[in-house]
Amino acid sequence: MNILDTDILVVGGGTAGIIAACAAAEGGVTVTVAECGRGLGGVGTHAGIHAYYLGCHVGLQPEMDRRTREIGKELGGSVKGFHAEAKKAAIQERLAANGIRVLYDCMAVDVILDGRRVTGVLFESPEGPIQVNASLTLDCTGNGDICALAGVPFTKGREWDEVMQAYSVVPRYFKGDEKTDDFKNYDAGWVDSSSTRDVSRALLEGRQLIRQLPELQENKVFSISPHFGAREGRQVRGEYVLGLEDLILDRRFDDVVMKCYSHYDNHATDMANESRLAQIWTAIVGAWSFRLGCDVPYRSFVPVETDGLLIACRALSVDHDASSAVRMQPDMHAVGEVAGTAAALCLHTGRQPREVDVPELQRRLIKRGVLTASDLSRPSAPWVTLFGSKRGDGEWTLDTVVQPDRLNRLLDAMGTEEEGKALWWIWKAGDAALPVLRKRFAAAQGLPRRGIALALALIGDRSGVPDLKRSVIDRDEDGLPGVEPRIPPRWIACLLGLQMLREPSCAIILLDRLPPAKPTVRLTSYAEILHVLHYVIEVADQLAPAQQLKAVRVIGELLRLPQLGDDWVSGGGMANVQKEVSIRWNIEMTGAFALCILGERKGFALLENYLHDWRMFARNMARVLIERLASRTFTDDIEAVKRT
Repeated sequence: MNILDTDILVVGGGTAGIIAACAAAEGGVTVTVAECGRGLGGVGTHAGIHAYYLGCHVGLQPEMDRRTREIGKELGGSVKGFHAEAKKAAIQERLAANGIRVLYDCMAVDVILDGRRVTGVLFESPEGPIQVNASLTLDCTGNGDICALAGVPFTKGREWDEVMQAYSVVPRYFKGDEKTDDFKNYDAGWVDSSSTRDVSRALLEGRQLIRQLPELQENKVFSISPHFGAREGRQVRGEYVLGLEDLILDRRFDDVVMKCYSHYDNHATDMANESRLAQIWTAIVGAWSFRLGCDVPYRSFVPVETDGLLIACRALSVDHDASSAVRMQPDMHAVGEVAGTAAALCLHTGRQPREVDVPELQRRLIKRGVLTASDLSRPSAPWVTLFGSKRGDGEWTLDTVVQPDRLNRLLDAMGTEEEGKALWWIWKAGDAALPVLRKRFAAAQGLPRRGIALALALIGDRSGVPDLKRSVIDRDEDGLPGVEPRIPPRWIACLLGLQMLREPSCAIILLDRLPPAKPTVRLTSYAEILHVLHYVIEVADQLAPAQQLKAVRVIGELLRLPQLGDDWVSGGGMANVQKEVSIRWNIEMTGAFALCILGERKGFALLENYLHDWRMFARNMARVLIERLASRTFTDDIEAVKRT
């Protein structure tokens, strides 16, 4: 076996890994990068996404971009974003200048542990096993592979079904007569990016779909990315788990080491399967496209109960909702720079990552341009503002919003384009808002009354149930300004309010609108169908026996439809013109779960079938739902399924 020694081992030479290696080496330590493929730079250089979206451009990145532009001029040609080949050259140049050793074709297969401290990693390579001993290891694998091998706990995907955000297989093409190197970052479907078999399946299926993209009928494709764009994988549990509300409120942390900047860039269009907070943010507040961001604390880089290791990629300790925003290429560059800087500091001081001198780390990051001195003392500036006010002026904060005059101003926004923003702050005010809400509700009419009914539901008050029910029955199609189809009509928002209150009075009405029935008002969209199924699941135990029997019959008929879920639409903004990707699997299992909750044991047969599905993401969902049902009353059925 080949045995190598290094101060810092960076596993993964992708978006974060290359910057992490440079930052560590520039801190005066020896660095080895072990990459499973044969190229460096990650999604920007090898997955075809050679442009930045959002994120903070700080630290080493501006210099790397400047050098990329210089090399790009030498190579020639016109590109959208940055020149991918030029960036590869700029990366190689910077790594060589810092004396960084790069090992290609190295797949991590095990970690070397001394108790709970990682002391190295074992790799498989074409020349046989390679053991790299290191004082400190940075997990830059994207999926948190090293943390998983070390036994650090992690989550995968969303809570309901463990499904991760949609993946992309990106074609590059010359756009029209301009001969510009362009790309199409479209969604090809779903994948469990931590599964080798599922990744293999996804790559094959995604490449087959590319030929049917309408953009490529008019432009000449010259490359299909060898890697695919995985937006999500494992989320490793660190000493702090960053959440979506942290980003919305621009939360401050004393151990800030970087900032993130994006929006809730979730590519899911089946929003009924997302978390309650995510649904409130999109359906009730209408804020899918709102900019957001906050401090990222050093604790989110430190895996729980494990030494000798730092999380240094999109597997950072954030929850599923926040991962939609904390994954931009510029922010991943910053993640790498923080981890590399911290690693060098640990070696010089003889401390483990969890013991690092945070003020000294912050000073070093300020010197590198990742932070500014003002970042250590700036006030929080929540992103949701109203009535022309500006972020940071102190007008809208958790402390001020509970004042009666402020609450009345918020209620003045009901029925206007700013209704969603006002609902957010009323929700944050909580019970303190109830006296003002009830008084205004009694006198309100029309759209303002509906808006106050939603506000009451958010706080758990049932006074507005008749108004919410009326909106659902009438199928109110008006909506807040936003990015369609991201912002649903207000009847969906009102249905979510009823679901939060566990109010069952719309169940039969909505069941009668499910296909294959053909009433005047009919639900046909997979997104609407999923909202109804989740609502029925929430209120099932409050339905009368006859209503439960009807729900079983209607859902059973729905699940037998031959084209169920074939209307899935890409979250990347492209209609599913190929009609080869269906979300039937998700509707069927959600419906099967509803059947089980309603006492119909045939739902288990559907879930059992999906335990053997060829797609890992579908098997994951079946397992999760069966485990969730284990806490209910169908123990014998569940044990039979588990034995399979």
